[in-house]
Amino acid sequence: MADASNSTSTFTLQGVGASSVLGSKPNQEDRYTVLLPDEFAGHTDSLAFFAVYDGHASDKVAEHASKNIRRLLTISKELRQGNYESAIEQAIQAEEKELLQGFWAGEELYAVAGSTAALVFVNLTRGILVVANLGDSHVLLGEADGADHTSLRVERLTTSHKPEHAGERHRIESAGGTLNTDSGVPRVGGLNISRGLGDLQYKLPLKDIGEQSISGGQEKVCVEPSKKGDLVSSYPSFKKYTLQSNRRYFLALTTDGVTNTMDDETIMHQIAESKHEGMDADRVAAKITEKASKAPSSDNATCVTVFLDGHNVRNQE
Repeated sequence: MADASNSTSTFTLQGVGASSVLGSKPNQEDRYTVLLPDEFAGHTDSLAFFAVYDGHASDKVAEHASKNIRRLLTISKELRQGNYESAIEQAIQAEEKELLQGFWAGEELYAVAGSTAALVFVNLTRGILVVANLGDSHVLLGEADGADHTSLRVERLTTSHKPEHAGERHRIESAGGTLNTDSGVPRVGGLNISRGLGDLQYKLPLKDIGEQSISGGQEKVCVEPSKKGDLVSSYPSFKKYTLQSNRRYFLALTTDGVTNTMDDETIMHQIAESKHEGMDADRVAAKITEKASKAPSSDNATCVTVFLDGHNVRNQE
């Protein structure tokens, strides 16, 4: 997709690529965003932003979020001050408000459809990586010493938000909800994630207004009306990571159509090896999604690949 560099930065973007495939699904409900440094004009530091969104019940929320969150971040005052976590959280909450306004204006799908989100800011000048996520889309990081890709250290930087996890279950039950286990997989109503964008029927104020006000879609959850709070949370988990200038990094942002078919080590080693063999970032991403699409009953699969070199890497080669 793109190469970008900045001579004043501690880190160089050696490549950014993306790929989405249908898998065995009839519709593509995944979306992704890539914003390179030239799209953050006026910032003192060199920034880049990447995101993936995995829609469910429709592509409406993923499509809206992918366009609106990028717009909100490019004009964010918090972002200009270097407050990346606050900038992301404010953009997500503003997106939720716009979805609710859209529902009141007649877009009923915003109540019964939703999306995961996995978002990454990279400050190339200072070597700072900030990651946020909702649901079960993920950000994987591979770290290598210089040109070496065989001793790759792999880490998942995101948190999987599932209803059965102790903290999530407690939050859901404190808000008056119960887990639905009829399918054998714990769910909030019809959802197997506990945090996400949209799905407004599981959030205040729609949670308490009654089924008659919302069209059919996801399965309605039983709620104790005396208890307040969102059953599906729109507040992301965050992780901040400091990059080392003598390291080479490989980032992968993936929807669960990828991570449900391959383990993290396999994904990141394949990415690093493909880059080492000379593939560009788009082709590397496509290689991952093509492999994911071959799995039985494959889901939509999206992968955004990012290659980062610290400014001291070339001195080691």
